[in-house]
Order: sequence, then C-alpha cells, then structure tokens
Amino acid sequence: MIDFFNHRTIKWKNNKVIMMDQTKLPEETVYFEASNYRDVAHAIKTMIIRGAPAIGIAAAMGLGLSAFNSNAKNKNELVKDLQTARVILKNTRPTAINLFWALDQIMKKVETSNDTISNIKKFIIRESQKMADEDIVTNKVMGKIGQEILSNKDTVLTHCR
Repeated sequence: MIDFFNHRTIKWKNNKVIMMDQTKLPEETVYFEASNYRDVAHAIKTMIIRGAPAIGIAAAMGLGLSAFNSNAKNKNELVKDLQTARVILKNTRPTAINLFWALDQIMKKVETSNDTISNIKKFIIRESQKMADEDIVTNKVMGKIGQEILSNKDTVLTHCR
C-alpha cells in the first residue's frame, strides 16, 4: 500500500517528469514517464495527471522539459521554444486555472531575466520543483486542519470547481 501522505504523484527525476497514472488508480500503481513537453501535454489532456495543483505543476515541469531539451543558442531562441511549449500545454485544459498560473509565473520571470541560457534552464526546473514542494506543504496543512475538524464517521463530499 502506498503512503499517499508522504508520496509524490509528480516529480522531476533524471531529467524526466514522472507522474502517477491516476487513470489506473485504485487498482494499480503505474507511473507515466515524460521525456518532453508533448508527453506532459498528453498526460494532462488524457487525465493521467489530475487535480488543479498537480496539473499546474505538470505544466511547469513541461516547460522545464522544453528548456532542458532546447538547442537554443540565445535567450530569444529559448523564449521562442518555451512559448511554443506554453501554447501546447495551455491548450490541454482550457479551464485549468493552476495550469495558466504556473506557466505565466515561470514565463514572466524568464522573459525579464538577464541571466545565461544555462541558468534560465536551471531556474525553470528549480521553480517547477519548488511549486511541487509548496503544494506538498499546502496539502499537509489542509490535512491537519481537516483532521482537527472531522470525526471518524463524518462524510465528506468533494466537487471539482
């Protein structure tokens, strides 16, 4: 059995994005490996990755893969590559606010950066991992609050949007 409280459903590992395939749950635990931003777009579109924060993190990591795989020789070429990936990723879920937020946060910083291409690429990957770390903290805080206000026999109904 997986300890979901301490387990990441999405992570950057060995220059790939590893996502728990949520279409297989609860029967099996299977991981989807994305090597490029198009793989990430596929995972978002086909609901391999679900939940607003996770979708945003996946999109941010998709930009990380775009940067990592880019052969850009200058910042303008890198930004062009990232903008191409951004359009593809944004079109996966037109109602996903976290997806737009994550992409916009990273792109704003990239577009205003005067850093080297290498440092910009590293920044995008670090920023997407930071988003994932912050989401874990937020979820743990919400879980603790829920633990304090819910009793064992309570019923909780969750609803998207």
